[in-house]
Amino acid sequence: MAISRDLRWHLVLGIVLALESVWCIPAKLTRFRLSTGHRVASDLQQLAFYSLPEMNSLSCAAFCTGNRECGYFQFSTVHGSCYTFKEQFSLAPFGDLVPDPEWTAGSLWNGPLWRGFWSLVYRAQSRVNIPAYTTWMSASQQDDNPLKDDFPEACLRFTDYGQCDRHFRSHTLDNWGKIPKVRFSLVKDEIEVAYILFNGTGSTMHNWFKETRVLNSTWAPAILTDDNLYGYSLNGLCDQWTCRRFRIHKIYGPCWTSSFFTFTIDKPYDLCNDGSWKPQNLTSIPIFYYTTGPGQGSIGTGQVTKGYYKGDEADVMSVWVKFA
Repeated sequence: MAISRDLRWHLVLGIVLALESVWCIPAKLTRFRLSTGHRVASDLQQLAFYSLPEMNSLSCAAFCTGNRECGYFQFSTVHGSCYTFKEQFSLAPFGDLVPDPEWTAGSLWNGPLWRGFWSLVYRAQSRVNIPAYTTWMSASQQDDNPLKDDFPEACLRFTDYGQCDRHFRSHTLDNWGKIPKVRFSLVKDEIEVAYILFNGTGSTMHNWFKETRVLNSTWAPAILTDDNLYGYSLNGLCDQWTCRRFRIHKIYGPCWTSSFFTFTIDKPYDLCNDGSWKPQNLTSIPIFYYTTGPGQGSIGTGQVTKGYYKGDEADVMSVWVKFA
């Protein structure tokens, strides 16, 4: 009899918990996804190695469950071996995998709203004509309390999301509590092109997006060392001339001199839309604009020749939180 994928996940969970009680391993609610014929990427931090004559997915998953830092494992029945690896953020459900017929890879999996220990609290799709900031602030919208059966799966994915027509908003935003880390992410062509990791300790849903809270980023060290960043805020500036949210500007003046790391165009107009920058078509919003280099990007094409990088438009913006 064929076993469904969902049932397989629950079987792994149930037997792992049973093994925990036998081996006195601290219990935690865990499910794992398996990918046969693959091993995990070599850049993951190895936690431990185990050897059993008859190594299998349940044994290796139990070893991983016994370490609260573990997010990935791989096992081989050929070699009777199991390796566990430290959790690392990846938008891919399995992280980065390498084909290998002698191995099976496993990753922590608690549903479509999780990547390892990270929980998705907000996901915005570009050009769906729904302001990104309006959704962020809308306490009446809670798409995961519980997750609605008719919520489009494409709007929870970071690949094959072309049919997404709305933003996702978690009830966590309205119950912002002890959140030590927050991750802001931009995806283009199904690849994470930029992220910023923030210190969330003592923050609220309104003030975590601050210069003083930045821990790391694809734009590091520039974003960590640049001073006088202008308008570093979620709400940004929105008036009759321009509406830019989730905004990090370096220089904010005449359009041709303006530089930035990222901002979101949340209204179908912008004072700088004079034909000299990439998102010339503002008939649909939101537009997630970001610098493509390791430093500041230029709004005006003239600045690119002065050491600034070109800007580009992302497909998806998301916010993740880590509770521990």
